[in-house]
Amino acid sequence: MATWQVGPFDNDDAVEWCGALEHTTPDQRSYLVRRTLEVAVSAGRALAPEDAARAIAAAATVLQSITGIPVSNSAYAPHFLLDRDDIPVNSPLRELATRSLDAVLADESSWRLRWAENIEGEEALRVIEDLRVSLADSGAVESPQASDQTDRGTSR
Repeated sequence: MATWQVGPFDNDDAVEWCGALEHTTPDQRSYLVRRTLEVAVSAGRALAPEDAARAIAAAATVLQSITGIPVSNSAYAPHFLLDRDDIPVNSPLRELATRSLDAVLADESSWRLRWAENIEGEEALRVIEDLRVSLADSGAVESPQASDQTDRGTSR
């Protein structure tokens, strides 16, 4: 995985994931985000680096969907979702995003080990920790559409 900065969208895997998100039909985007986060949570400490990068991008996308504010200035961030409600966020989705970042940040996780010897390792860790805190502290926007999306996402 090529990485050029420490942000959530500054690596090849996140860029590819955002491209897939953009090309997914709007009614399926929430499912893609949820599934990406579920992969990270279910893998736990065995989370592969590429899945960790995708989970970080998905979690940042959830936060952007809650706040309506871009999480990153990266040209590869999903700015196409701003002012849209393609990914309605409720408490379970926000909590899933938070738990996925717990898997990324776990001691001995592949993502953490990859950054351990990097000069920007502490900064990368801080970015993900800040993202996690922001998600945990944010109030999810409950809406009928968010509940409908959750029901559809869990019934697949």
